[in-house]
Amino acid sequence: QYGRPVRRTELRREVAAPTFGGVRSPITSYPGDGLTPVRLAKILRAADQGDPVRYLELAETVEERDPHYLGVLGTRKRSVSQLDITVEDGGDSPLEMEQGERVRTWLKRDELADELFHILDAIGKGYSFTEIGWDTSQAQWEPTTLTWRDPRWFRFHRHDLETPLLIEEGGQETPLPAFKFIFAKIKAKSGLALRGGIARTAFWPWLFKAFTQRDWAIFTQTYGQPLRVGKYGPGATEEDRDKLFQAVANIAGDCAAIIPESMNVDFISAENVGSSIDLYESRSDWLDRQTSKLVLGQTATTDAEVGGLGSGKEHREVQEDIEKADAKALAAILNRNLIQPWMDLEYGPQPTYPRLVIARPEAEDLSAFSSAITPLISQGLRVKQSEILDKFGLSEPAKDDLVLGPAGQNPPPDGNAPEGSDPNSNFKGVSAPIKRIAGKIAGTAAPQASEASQARSATRPPEADLADRLDDELVPVINQVIAQIETMQETAGSMEEFAAMLRNAFTELDDRAIAQILAEAMIAAHGGGRAMIEDEALG
Repeated sequence: QYGRPVRRTELRREVAAPTFGGVRSPITSYPGDGLTPVRLAKILRAADQGDPVRYLELAETVEERDPHYLGVLGTRKRSVSQLDITVEDGGDSPLEMEQGERVRTWLKRDELADELFHILDAIGKGYSFTEIGWDTSQAQWEPTTLTWRDPRWFRFHRHDLETPLLIEEGGQETPLPAFKFIFAKIKAKSGLALRGGIARTAFWPWLFKAFTQRDWAIFTQTYGQPLRVGKYGPGATEEDRDKLFQAVANIAGDCAAIIPESMNVDFISAENVGSSIDLYESRSDWLDRQTSKLVLGQTATTDAEVGGLGSGKEHREVQEDIEKADAKALAAILNRNLIQPWMDLEYGPQPTYPRLVIARPEAEDLSAFSSAITPLISQGLRVKQSEILDKFGLSEPAKDDLVLGPAGQNPPPDGNAPEGSDPNSNFKGVSAPIKRIAGKIAGTAAPQASEASQARSATRPPEADLADRLDDELVPVINQVIAQIETMQETAGSMEEFAAMLRNAFTELDDRAIAQILAEAMIAAHGGGRAMIEDEALG
């Protein structure tokens, strides 16, 4: 990875931690102080040539000083970092399923949402670096921490401005250690990562808005108070004029002044103050709307205008499109820089790997799905029960669970039929010959045992237990077949249609379970018979 072999000793230590007084200092400068269009152009030009330090520092400054930019950028990052993450196994083999389960367990970490938020710092700056801390305490390899690292401590190779390099002590630039970093690139446009961040475009609205707000503050301070003009007579001395000017200058501060009786002070109010304030406010709001469109692709969710055309659902759909794109990009980054290295370290190189999927769950009309699938099943469509249970969020019932089902289909948990119930109720709607055969197999057509037969059961031979086991295992399987026949009979509109459904369905019926049970019973009966003969011979 990054053109370097995997060295496991490097993976067990921090390689990009901050150093006080070293090349990776956490202390930054503030290039936003006194920023002008000329200085901003120089900062961007230096980043284009491979020196991004001032560009990255300015990006931090804008996030700190522009509440609107910080808000919309945080909204975009948090909308992705809190999405559900699912894991797709690399295949159906036990090893591939084990790998997928390892990843699912790891995703339950409480810190993951914050770590993903910091990885998404790449949305603003164009790229981000996250150092992976590996846990090997029990001879295993597992990510334990994902630590955001200041992108100022990294550079790009001069020959392509794409290959990431780490600044070591002494200023040397070295390739990143393999399997140690998550290098995230999320570009607002095609091109180099250094020129792909939305911060480059956000700088200009922020700069112009900063000018506007400064002028607005000066205007409010200066023209928010009425203009004070002091007048003095022709015989006023220099001392009188100084005293008058001091009074005019201080009257707004302490609202009290002493002037000679021959002097007066006039208060002149500006008549166009209201229109001037609207001008500054309108310009700042317009620049904020441009920032909203830059970050979120629309303005309705941040700068809603009542009655604005298309300011509702359509704008929200635009934001959702950007969210999906960010989620797919983040999933690809994690799969490439985290999941694959993890599996390689733990299990060795694999033909397939578990795959993270980050997406907002899609709402599904389960009622419409049920209405559509039921007739198809009645026509003989074979559907996995596990898939239906997963779709409805249901679990597979355990052996001793009370299971809901059609009336009369499931016996009570204790296995005794309720008083007054029809012993052939499981075969409702089935033709008489099928009833007799199924009833004979299931034992439901047999009369209740007498007291004498119950007494004899206490000393039953071993083959009787075999018959009971066969009855217990075979009857549920036959009942499933009968239930399918009942469903087809209830769905069919005529006997001809029912006959056609039977012909079509029975060619597709899965009889493997019945065959397996009967085969095991025959083997057990054969073995039991041989044992009895041997016992008699020895006796």
